[in-house]
Amino acid sequence: MGRAQGVTKGAWPGGGRGLRADYVSPAAAAAPSCERSQQVPGAGGAAATGTATGGWRVGGAAAGRAEGPGLRLPPAPAMALPRGFSLLLLLLPALGGPGAAITIPQEYGQHEFLQPPELTEQPPEQLVVFPSDDVVLKCAATGNPPVQYRWTREDEPFVPEEHPGVSLAPGSGTLLINASLAGRLQGRYRCAASNALGTALSTESRVIAENTPQWPKEKVLPVEVEEGDPVVLPCDPPKSAVPPKIYWLNSRIVHIAQDARVSMGQDGFLYFANALVRDSHPDYICHAHYLGPRTIIQKEPLDLRVAPSNKVQSRRPRLVVPRDPQPSYVALRGGTLVLECIAEGLPTPSVRWQRLNGPLPLGRVSLENFNKTLRLRDVEEADDGEYECVAENSQGQARRSHLVTVEAAPYWVRRPQSGVFGPGEAARLDCAVQGKPRPALSWRINGIPIDEVPGSTRRAVRDGALVLSRLEPNDTMVAQCEAHNSHGHLLANAFVYVVELPVKILTADETLYMVVENQTVFLHCQTFGAPSPTVEWLTPGLEPALQDDRAFVFTNGTLRLGPVVRGDAGTFTCRAHNAHSNDSVSGHLDVRAATRIEVPPQSVTAKKGQTVTFRCGAAFDVGLSPRGLEWYRDGQRLQDTADSDKYVLSGDTLTVTTVDYVDQGTFRCRAWTLLDAAEAEAQLRVVGRPGPVRDLQVLEVDERRVRLSWTPGDDNNSPVEKFVVEEEEELFSAGRFVERVTVPGGQPWAPLTLSPYGRYRFRVLAVNAYGRGEPSAPSAPITTPPAAPERNPGGVKGEGNETSNMIITWQPLAPGDWNAAEVRYRVQWRPLEPERGRWHEETVQAPPVVVSGTPTFSPYEIRVQALNEAGKGPEPPITIGYSGEDLPLVYPENVGVEILNSTSVRVRWSLTGPPRDLRGHLRGFRVLYWHEGWVGERARRQAPPASPGAAPPPPRVLAVPGEARGVVLGGLRPWSRYRLRVLVFNGRGDGPPSDEIRFDTPEGVPGPPEELHVERMNETTLALEWKRPRHPNGVLTGFLLQYRPENRSEEEPPDELSFPAGTLNTTLGRLQPHARYRLALRALSRVGPGAPVLRLGSLRPEPVLPVLGSVVVGEVGEDFTVLHWTLAHPQADIEFKVQYMSKTTEGSWHDSGSVNSSLGLFRLRDLSPGTSYRVQFVGRNHSGHHIPFWESEVQTNGTLLPRPASGFATEGWFIGFVSAVVLLLLLLLILCFIKRSKGGKYSVKDKEDTQADSEARPMKDETFGEYSSHLHALVPPIPP
Repeated sequence: MGRAQGVTKGAWPGGGRGLRADYVSPAAAAAPSCERSQQVPGAGGAAATGTATGGWRVGGAAAGRAEGPGLRLPPAPAMALPRGFSLLLLLLPALGGPGAAITIPQEYGQHEFLQPPELTEQPPEQLVVFPSDDVVLKCAATGNPPVQYRWTREDEPFVPEEHPGVSLAPGSGTLLINASLAGRLQGRYRCAASNALGTALSTESRVIAENTPQWPKEKVLPVEVEEGDPVVLPCDPPKSAVPPKIYWLNSRIVHIAQDARVSMGQDGFLYFANALVRDSHPDYICHAHYLGPRTIIQKEPLDLRVAPSNKVQSRRPRLVVPRDPQPSYVALRGGTLVLECIAEGLPTPSVRWQRLNGPLPLGRVSLENFNKTLRLRDVEEADDGEYECVAENSQGQARRSHLVTVEAAPYWVRRPQSGVFGPGEAARLDCAVQGKPRPALSWRINGIPIDEVPGSTRRAVRDGALVLSRLEPNDTMVAQCEAHNSHGHLLANAFVYVVELPVKILTADETLYMVVENQTVFLHCQTFGAPSPTVEWLTPGLEPALQDDRAFVFTNGTLRLGPVVRGDAGTFTCRAHNAHSNDSVSGHLDVRAATRIEVPPQSVTAKKGQTVTFRCGAAFDVGLSPRGLEWYRDGQRLQDTADSDKYVLSGDTLTVTTVDYVDQGTFRCRAWTLLDAAEAEAQLRVVGRPGPVRDLQVLEVDERRVRLSWTPGDDNNSPVEKFVVEEEEELFSAGRFVERVTVPGGQPWAPLTLSPYGRYRFRVLAVNAYGRGEPSAPSAPITTPPAAPERNPGGVKGEGNETSNMIITWQPLAPGDWNAAEVRYRVQWRPLEPERGRWHEETVQAPPVVVSGTPTFSPYEIRVQALNEAGKGPEPPITIGYSGEDLPLVYPENVGVEILNSTSVRVRWSLTGPPRDLRGHLRGFRVLYWHEGWVGERARRQAPPASPGAAPPPPRVLAVPGEARGVVLGGLRPWSRYRLRVLVFNGRGDGPPSDEIRFDTPEGVPGPPEELHVERMNETTLALEWKRPRHPNGVLTGFLLQYRPENRSEEEPPDELSFPAGTLNTTLGRLQPHARYRLALRALSRVGPGAPVLRLGSLRPEPVLPVLGSVVVGEVGEDFTVLHWTLAHPQADIEFKVQYMSKTTEGSWHDSGSVNSSLGLFRLRDLSPGTSYRVQFVGRNHSGHHIPFWESEVQTNGTLLPRPASGFATEGWFIGFVSAVVLLLLLLLILCFIKRSKGGKYSVKDKEDTQADSEARPMKDETFGEYSSHLHALVPPIPP
């Protein structure tokens, strides 16, 4: 649907037909009220106002237009403004009744407008001129028709042409007055700029003409004072509308030095708080610099004479400035307030300032002139009150209060705004002014006071605002709002321009609006016209849009519809009309599916250093493109970068690698299309060990107590559970911090007690659920003075290493317990028996102290006390020590043996001798026992006779610590003969043994047969051969053979065969062919069967030796060779040995190792260079015998040593025989030497070193004693 009239077809927002999508959320769509006159922000222009017929005009002079004497402004014809002229008018708000803000937009077309006058330049409020200066009062304005200017002086018309030397600048209203007339024509001036639409007024300007300032001639007398008196040197320059700047110089044009004693006041006087003789000078000259005439004049030099005095006395300060005892000041808002206090006195007073009714304003107060001047900038109404200066020296104070009242010249709150209106509308020109005193407000129309303008019932002043109702075209005017009080004057011009304009729709026709469902769409219909057009919207069904409750039309013509659904799509029509014209456009609405987040990202709590992945699954309308997914962190968009892999974006996932605390925050995914966007967010919380604490401070409570306080660091999202205080003692353990105390996480302080003579530093670390944080920086060192030791050494002992001495030892104090630079020890002792004697003492630096000449094993009282330069430690406790021990003189008595079983007996004894015969501390007992053979050997008299001169066999030893009177002796051999002795031992060694006890162990079950060989005879027969048990443990009664096929169930009983004790082989026949049998052979005694020997017999013809295809010699070195072989056919893995023998020496075969047949190679090592060897492979046959199955020869690289000629002496067996004989003779000589040196006695050590046999191990379930193999050094020889 096109326009009803011709319309300029502009695209929105550019040229051509555009794609337009405006929407808000459903919540925002519901925000406006139901009033149908509501304005939409940003809807693209103002609502149209005004009415017009086919033509329109602006004509006639404004009502009440000013025409001054000699100036007549006839009605002007309509004239064109520059193309594109646009004016804005802010009208009366809706609550005030009629009026609205409109703009004549540039899109409206080629219309031309008149313009009321607007001032662009105005004269200054005050102009001071001097005899050589012309008067220039600027005045310029714009307007159409062109403006004309007129001036008034002292509120009377001022015609430049009537005054020679006065003119207007060409092309403007600037007034030029010749310098010669300035004195006669000074006064108040005002400019008026007028055209056919009204008159604008400038602000009032005061012209002041002054002569060049000159200092009057005067007679200056010397100023004579005594030393210490105050001095004031006056200046008093000629008065001027622009005050001059004052300088004090001498005749050499050097500034007079100023300080707290000598300074210049705001009045230009030079003040001396007290005069010094050196202040005497004849040329104190005051200079006044006038900026207007650019002139500097000077006063006659002042001669200051200071006479020395011997009566100079100090005096309290006295304020010279201000002279008024209760000064008051009026400060203007926004201006600068200057307060001054100058005091005299001796010594020179200092000045300070304070505000009695509050603090001094921060940032706006500065103190100048050595604190004598207070300058307050940008004065505010809240700055009023009392400001006090205090001048003080050692003699007293002087005070002066300054009462400050803040007032204000008039200032704008709301300025009246010019505007364009249509006929029939209302205009409101707001004028709000503040000031103190309250300003008087008045209105003018075209420069004439409103009270003098002919009355109109359509014009009124309400609350300072000028209200014009039911405007007509001839109501065009320029209004002035004036405000003044005692401090100033304000004036503002604002015009009301009434026009008639035809209707025009500025929104492009055929605009496409795309929106997603469930959102709100705005269909624009920007209109303009005067009077304001009426707008109507029609749906695609040509029904009024406002019949739908979801529709709303704003005053600027925009249709709001929402929330929209798919059925709303179609073409909507906007119609606009007023009383004189109409127009229409159409818009197309396209409704698409909304973008949504189906899988939102989930919040994550991660440890520092982990990698976190967020996923965001989104669904889009398939017809919308482009579209995408973006990620943001705390509002900043994330993107892949080539120089960092911190953030990895892939599809719908975001990966944050190696997270740190700075990475935590809010991560937001945004799925977007051209029409909408959907968002979801998740939180990343990074946890970890706490950060270091800050601001560690140490407060000394007294000499040895401190209090630590600190500020907790970042807890990194895990509460601090505790604080650990670590301490470093720099004197004795520098660089090593140790944990001193732990306090709860909510307690950022800790009291500590320190040791004397220390230099301490502390640091604190926080602990949370993820571990310990980094420690804080160490604190400043704290030093404590020396003090007497607070403790004595521990571990005091007295023991002798000889029978006639006692060695006193102790654990020295740690350096931290010295409490001084060094420590000594006072050692005291005295005998305990027969009666306590006097104390003996010795002071040493360190242990031990050796006491000589003591009786054997006598008790002593001992005490050790720490000493240092500051005093003694506490009274030490008494410790009992003993002098050196000697070998015991007592031996166990009543030794008895109780047979428990075939391998264990219980041994009991008693110790009846006097305790003193122990001659030391009882350490325990030793049970010495010997195995003398089998019971059967004695019965058959088979015991081997002892060799003449041979040493008796060493005993086995069981040590029983403490005062036990019995022990279970286990691990004995059954059916054996034993003899036994018991002795006591102390710290010195063993005592004499007890009488010998003999006993026999009962018969036990035999051990397993020593060997069992199984050989396959045929498919159903196995041959077995075995040997008797190594340990029969009694009389053998026979053998029991149990066997069963391998595949028979374990629950079925095996087959059994019994054999007499003399049978050592058998044959098993009629077995299952080709079966495998499990065999168990046990020896039998009168006690029962012994442990079995187990074998597996096979009736299958299985190979037991590998069948090799070829064997070759590979790599050969100086001391090795490598053998390679192949198998003749696939076969089971078979292990065999590799043996070698030197052909040079023709010794025995040596095993080099075992190898599996499937490996295919073997490295023969440890050979001799240049030597020939025989090598053979040895395996096990069916019967279990080792047989060679391959043999060859190899030779190593290197030099082959020449082989000696064969002979009897070079045969290997002969050399070995001779070596064995020599070794045996040497062993016999050593045994004879030992026997002679020990008198035929034996050492327990000999047997303890051979304690490997299980017979000597005690039973594990007994607690009466244990064996010891480490006491041979304490066991003396036992006499025969």
